[in-house]
Amino acid sequence: MSPRAEFYIKGRAYLDKPYHLKAIGLPNIYLCNGVTIENDPDYGKLITIEDIPGLCSAIGLHIVTKADAMTGLELRFLRKQMKLTQEALADRLRVNVQTVANYEKGKTSMGAAEAAMRALYTLHILPAEASAGLAREFVDAIMAARPNVALPERSQRKIAGAWRGSRPRKAA
Repeated sequence: MSPRAEFYIKGRAYLDKPYHLKAIGLPNIYLCNGVTIENDPDYGKLITIEDIPGLCSAIGLHIVTKADAMTGLELRFLRKQMKLTQEALADRLRVNVQTVANYEKGKTSMGAAEAAMRALYTLHILPAEASAGLAREFVDAIMAARPNVALPERSQRKIAGAWRGSRPRKAA
């Protein structure tokens, strides 16, 4: 399992306790702000998360730039963000659909498919006006599994809106 990853909206006060976001299918995602929690007498706890598409893009950026190996759940998250079926991803990775299913279940090591998935997702999210040089540099860094690779702040804003990922810290 990947270490805890925290996300926040820059310039906002942090919550007293980060909110554990379980609804997206990843067990290690915590939100430091950008979340409103209300108790409604008729419906119970109501959770509102700001800019969900931006948050999902920030999570995707975190996954493709982290030094740790990608988990099956993370691969599934990226695939769904790209709006691909398992079959469509299998075609792009040049494997059969059962292999993709096994990657997502953690039954099969991804090997080179992990680097390919990181590159595919990166190309999927880069703004259209991103220069070829920036795209090549970013993908090359990901393919070489260099830790702490990052896009320039301006490109990150275009991809993830106001959301940012912080360095993972150990759970208390």
